Amino acid sequence: MKLTLAITITILSFIVYRLIIEYIKKRKKERLLINLGSNFFINEINRIIEENKYNLLEERRRLKEIDPYGNENLDKWFGNPPINQSLIHKNILEGSNKFKDGIPYFWLKVIIRNFESVELFFEKWNYYKLKNPLIEDEILGIHRKLNDEDWYIFIASLVEKSCFKLSNEVQIYSNINYKKGLKFENLCFQKLRSQGWKVKETPISGDQGVDLIASIDDLRLCIQCKDHQKAIGNKAVQEVYAGKKYWSGTHAVLISRSGFTKSAQKLALSSNVILISEYEIENIKNIIY
Repeated sequence: MKLTLAITITILSFIVYRLIIEYIKKRKKERLLINLGSNFFINEINRIIEENKYNLLEERRRLKEIDPYGNENLDKWFGNPPINQSLIHKNILEGSNKFKDGIPYFWLKVIIRNFESVELFFEKWNYYKLKNPLIEDEILGIHRKLNDEDWYIFIASLVEKSCFKLSNEVQIYSNINYKKGLKFENLCFQKLRSQGWKVKETPISGDQGVDLIASIDDLRLCIQCKDHQKAIGNKAVQEVYAGKKYWSGTHAVLISRSGFTKSAQKLALSSNVILISEYEIENIKNIIY
């Protein structure tokens, strides 16, 4: 009987040992999945925002409303998207306008496209929550648990931080004064130089529709800078196109703070004139290639 008891205890001990080992392996695997999923989530979100930061800032500017007293209204930018995953699917299937503009549109059309599906996005979001259970709630002024519904606040906060950072960089450049005193042209001048371009200004008279000539490697850009309130039309496209030939450029570039008319966009496409906003200057080499 003692032998039987000893054998039973040995077998039970072995089973318990195996169960403990399996449990430890399972927990290690779970922690690994959480770490990988969390890191993938935050790295992918940051990458997507970084790649689209110029367009995001431009869209924020477009959707921002300012009343006669200078107060900003960003309701269109932030939107009011459904937070619950089942409601998100319902709104998408019904063609809701909840994701029509601003950050909600960016989330659905850009972020989700990179994550391949809404389900995969929330799967990675859950991993991130498990690894980072607490957040600093700046509104309440406390540390609190990160909830399922916080996903949109989290995305919007990262987008806003990117926009503020880029906006401040643009403001720093805008405060620099140059000999000509042409603020927007000087802004473009400085931003190009900061990216390694060799930039020179054309004469005030006889510029032939070109304000700046920027060179790097085998590229020679003939650039016209437009700081207007209304969208830029065909005339500017025609001017910079002709100016490129006059100054022997490789590319004609039109930079505008107010966008371009549809007619100008069509003309630019047919004449190989590159149209960009001020926020895309730092990425102009990639745009050309």
